This record gives sequence, C-alpha cells and structure tokens, in this order.
Amino acid sequence: MISARDRVQTPMDMLISSLRLCGSVPDGTATPAAILWTDPKGEWNDMRGELLARLPEMLVLGEYAPEERAGPALWIRCVIDKTLNIPGMTEDTPIIYMPGVSRQDLRAGEDCPRHLQPLVELMYRGAMWLQYSGKDWTAFAFLTTDKERLSLDIASDRSTLEALSRALRYVFFTPLSRLTDKRLVSEDFDEMLNHDPVRELLRWLGDPEKAKQQMEPEVWAAFRNQCKTRFQFDPEKDGSMVVGEMLGRATGAWADAWERYIEAPSAWPGIPELLRDTRPIDEIAEDPSKWPDLNEMGEENVRSELRGLRNSTHNKACQVVLELEQRHRERRSWVWAQIGMSPMARTLQPLAVLAEITKASIGGATPDDIAEAYEQIAWKADVASWQAVSAADIGDRQIVSDVVSTLLGQWLDQSARAFQRALESEPLPTADQREHISVSPGACVLFVDGLRYDIARTLCGRLQERACRVETTRRWAALPTVTATAKPAASPVAGFIKGTELPDDFTPILSDSGKTVSAGVLRELLESKGYQIFDENDVGNPDGNRRLGWTETGRLDKKGHNSGDDFPKDIEAELERLTARVLALLEAGWQTLYILTDHGWLWLPGGLPKIDLPRHLTQTRWSRCATIVSNAESDVIMTPWHWNKSEYFATAPGTGCFYAAQSYTHGGLSIQECLLSDIQVWRDNAPIIRATIKSTSWRGLRCDIEATSNGGGTIYSDIRLSSGMSIVTAKKPLDNDGLTSLLVENDDFEGSKAQLVLLDEAGNILARSDTTVGG
Repeated sequence: MISARDRVQTPMDMLISSLRLCGSVPDGTATPAAILWTDPKGEWNDMRGELLARLPEMLVLGEYAPEERAGPALWIRCVIDKTLNIPGMTEDTPIIYMPGVSRQDLRAGEDCPRHLQPLVELMYRGAMWLQYSGKDWTAFAFLTTDKERLSLDIASDRSTLEALSRALRYVFFTPLSRLTDKRLVSEDFDEMLNHDPVRELLRWLGDPEKAKQQMEPEVWAAFRNQCKTRFQFDPEKDGSMVVGEMLGRATGAWADAWERYIEAPSAWPGIPELLRDTRPIDEIAEDPSKWPDLNEMGEENVRSELRGLRNSTHNKACQVVLELEQRHRERRSWVWAQIGMSPMARTLQPLAVLAEITKASIGGATPDDIAEAYEQIAWKADVASWQAVSAADIGDRQIVSDVVSTLLGQWLDQSARAFQRALESEPLPTADQREHISVSPGACVLFVDGLRYDIARTLCGRLQERACRVETTRRWAALPTVTATAKPAASPVAGFIKGTELPDDFTPILSDSGKTVSAGVLRELLESKGYQIFDENDVGNPDGNRRLGWTETGRLDKKGHNSGDDFPKDIEAELERLTARVLALLEAGWQTLYILTDHGWLWLPGGLPKIDLPRHLTQTRWSRCATIVSNAESDVIMTPWHWNKSEYFATAPGTGCFYAAQSYTHGGLSIQECLLSDIQVWRDNAPIIRATIKSTSWRGLRCDIEATSNGGGTIYSDIRLSSGMSIVTAKKPLDNDGLTSLLVENDDFEGSKAQLVLLDEAGNILARSDTTVGG
C-alpha cells in the first residue's frame, strides 16, 4: 500500500489532499454542499494566493472581489446554490475559507453574527474541516499531528511558533525530505525566510535603511531574530554604529561575517565608511588591517614622503622608497587594496623594484657585456618605471612621475654613457657585418614598431601563459635608431638594400634601382620576394601560393611620441592587443611567427636633458641624432651610419636630446634604444583559445551573454569597471552552447559604464565589450 507521504512531496500537497478528502463520502451518500474551513486567527491567510491557484473550487469569505473568488456570506451562498457563475470555478465540492471565523462562531445559533448567518445552514448540508478533536485546524497542529501522516518534530516554544508563523508560506512549499528526521526550531524557520543571514547582515551594515525597506515585514522579523541569536544584537534597537565595532573586532560569529566581507568587499560599499566611524581608539595596534582609516593614514604617509622627494638626490630617493616599501607592503594584502583604497601601497611595489635596480648603473667593457647585464635583471627597471606611473591614481600620477624621474633619470644617463664608451672600442655591426633574418615557408613576419626589449619580454611571458612556445634572439638595432634606417634593416629583405651618401632623413636605397626605401617601397620589395602583404585586420592565407607573410601592427611608437609623460597608460592595452594579434595569426594556420622590431626608445617623465647643438652646425636635426655640416666641430658623438660605415651622423651623449622637454624619444645610443629581441612563436599542442561576444541583454541587474569560441578550453565571463574591479557575485563559465548569465552584486552599480570580458582559465582576456549595467 502506498502511504500518503509517498504520494505527496510538500505540506501543501498534504493540505490540499486533506481538504478534498474532507468532502469524500461513501457511495450512496449525498456529496456535501461545501467544505467549511474556519481559521479564527487568520494564520492560513498568507497562503491564500497559492491556495486559490491550487484549488479552483475554493472561495474566500471577505470583501467583495469576485475576480479573486472572494465575497460576503450571501454572495458565497449564491455561488454554492449556482445562482451566480464564477469563471474558473470547477464542479468539485466548494471549499469555503473563512479567515477570522471560528467553529464556535458558526454554532452560536441566533447569536451568530449577522454577516455569517447565510452560512450556518451549510454546516448541516456540508462538512467542516476540523481536527479530530473537533477544534479548528492550526498550522502547528496540522504539521505535527500523526493523523495526517506529517508528524513533524517542531518545538513548541514561543520563539519557534512565531518563526513558524512568519515562514508558513515557505514551510508548506518545502519538500518533506527537508523537514523530517530532525527537530525544527526557530532558526530553521528563519532560515527559510533568510537563508543567508551573513549576506543580509552585510547588506544591512552597508545601508541600514535601504536594506530594511527592501525586506518584507516577515523577512525583517526573521532577520532580527537571526541577529539576536547569532550575532548578539538587535538591528531595530542597537543600530549600525554599535555593530560596526563588532564587525571590526571579528570575534565569534563576527569572524564569519568578516571573512564573507573580504571575499567580495565591493558588494558592500557602505561598510568602509561604517568602520571608519566606529574604530575603537584604544585598539589601534590589535589588527590595523580591519580599519580603513588606518589604511588611509598609511596612504597619506606614503603620498607625503614621496612628494618630499621632488628635489632630492637619486640615492636619497632610492633609500626612502625602499623604506616605505618595507613599512607599507603588507597593506597590499589588506581588504582595502582589493577595492582600490590603497593606490599608493600598490604603486610602491614597482617603485621599489625600480629603486633596488637603479641603485647601481649598468656597466661593461663591451656592448655584449652590457646587454647580458641588462637581459639578466636591469630590463625590469624599465618595466617598473612605466608600471609605477600606470598604476598610480590620476590624482597621484604627478607625484609618482616625479619619483620615477628621480630614480630613473640618473640611472638611464649613466648606463647610456657606459654603453657609449663600450661602443668606442667595439662598434655595433653595420649592414655589411650582420647576418640577415631568414624566414622559412609557412612563417609570417609580424613587424611591431618600437617594441622595446622590456615590452618584448613582457609579451613573451603572456604568450607562454597562452600555451605558446617562444624563443628569443638578441639583435642590435641599426644606427641611428630611427624607423627610416632601422626598419629596412630589421626586414628579411635587408640584403637587397644599401646606403650611399647619408641622407638627411637616414633612409637607404634599393641596391638594384637606387629607389629610396620608403614604407611603400619596402612592401613592394617584400612582395617581389614572395611575401603576402596584409594589414592588421586580416590574417593572410598560410596555405596559399605565397607561403610567406608580412604584416604590421602596434602603436607603441606612435603613442609614445603623442602621449609623452602619459605614455605608460597606453602600454598595457597595446600588450593586450599584440597578444590577441599573435594568437589570431597562429590560429589562422601560420606555422611560425617572427616578431621583429626596428628600435627601442627612452622614456623619462618630465623630459630628458637637453644638449645644445647649434643649428648652424647641422644639416638636419632629430631629437637624438643629427647630420653635421662637413668639417664642423662639436662635442657630440660621431657614429657610423648602419647602411654605409663611411658615413657618420651625430648623436647626443648620455640620454641628452637636441630638443627640450622630450619625454619619449629614440635615435641615439643607449641599451634601451639599441638592444632588440627577435621573437619566434610556435603553436603548442594545447589549443589556442579564442572567443567572441555575440550579444548581451540585461534583465535588471542580470546580464545574459551569448558568445562563441573555438572550444579550446573553459571560458569565463566577468563584468568590470574601468578600474578593473569585478562587480559580479561570481565569474561564470560559458556553457556548451556559449551561454551564461552574470548577476551584478549591488544595485548601486546600476547605470555604471562597465566592460563585459571573456577570460581563459589563466585570467587572460580573450574578448571585451562595453556595456551599461542594467542596460
């Protein structure tokens, strides 16, 4: 025999079954005219909507509202007697729910309230849904009696009964399997209304009034009870100012709340201000990481000390920066760094790298000696210089730029002079002394203008993270290190180019025709030697007749010249774009990729030092190089032209420039301008993951995403502000159909400009799309 519990899954199913069974009668007996359901305290009324939906035969005693199958007693009698037709009513025995009416009210005879009198007669023609003892059914009685096969073990204390009343709608729709085999107490019922009390606590702490307004009364009551029992405070009486100190102390249950907060601090933007106002003054040293005002004091300390280095010596700046890093590096692990409140602590990290490396300049007897020292570690100083400025908040950028200039300027100049001395005894190879680049069929050359050594090394690291195999080869730039001379020398057709007399623009000529090698002429020469030439929006045809490729990309040099002091803010985006371009070419089928460049550059915020070179001594003058009038004498360095070692040009000593206020420039002699890295990239066995965002749509704060990918691995989605901060509750992977949805964690972000990004498992960005939160 199948028991009632086996046939039903929730208390609501059992309730409906019990109500309908009340109208069952033996064969040959008249069916009851109605089933009367009395509820003196109205405790079932919260489930009225759900019951009407599940019981199309149900009527409700109350105000006249026929569309809700509700009305006074006389109206109900008319429906029962079929003198009124209610759309949607079935022919099943009507169930009349009477909130606020008890069994005794209907049995009072002549004392029966007037508004109930039309229903008294139904007691005799119908049936009453009552307990077996004849009492009105209460929710507690129905859930705990064994007569109904429920027999739930519910505590009968006042707190539990109040919690049960609040959560009644949820209890009756909870699977029986979750309610049985345990004693149910108030905490269990409160959890049905508020299954995540820690989240609600943090939401309330961030904005108490708003959080309360967004809770239904019964949810607020459950939340209050949870706060009392779990966190020992009453949000109705104690207020957030008292509770802020409890959160900061993070003891007992509050430790869980603190851990939850630091998992996603941006979800609760009001909490830093709360903690700032509630820190106990006598406990500063106990755990400073919990209090944002102490972090802000540290930020201002760093800002003040760095500002004081504006006119200091290089050695003093190195010392102060390294001391600051020792004192403040721990703050990068504090929660405040996660939400962008520790920009100076973040900036100190690359500044400290820069200070440590630039304590000593680069030296060596030969250019190769200096190159080896630079390749070993010194290149990281150049990376740290632009990373420090890029990491700084816009309001602090000038302070950081000044410190970078102090740390970097002397080191760059001394290292450049050491390099220039080394060149006196061992000049860099000219065109007739160097081996030309050889490219195999099936390979593509990707030319990147101004891919300085430190940027190239950073790019290699990112490609290796994306399952690419990378090999690098040292190469010296052609002199002078300007595009007109150096780009033809970096090409695989350099053997068909030569130089005669030194022209004012440093451009060589074709060996056979004498035509000047402009950008267009170089492409024509490459095409004549079997290269496909295609632009940066194309990937060529690796399987075509011309199985060699040449394409150009990158805006580093252009952005450097245009942006000056602000150049670092462009570098990260260019690295991302270069990575995407390399992967696209490999994915298109090119077996090998040769990444080549023409020259490096110098960058110093505030400008490199100016070197006087009278105009009457020069035929043409660029920022770091010039052609000198015949027989003119000056203090500049004279160096052979790459394309004809009998022709000499002038270059400035150290890091000097012939024009003032040049933050970014090239054309001279320094390890940063002259040392290049030729890069070969192969496809590894692992697939290269590519993805494209097809569409996005918003439903409130939920963003539905459709994307495509090549199936090379798991792809995650995220929504970020311009600062890079994620604003979703959790990153989500795309499913097999390329679909997913993201929920923004806080409605304060609604209307904010943001970016939807797709990421691989290593966190590399595969695709991005601008969006507005909430659409």
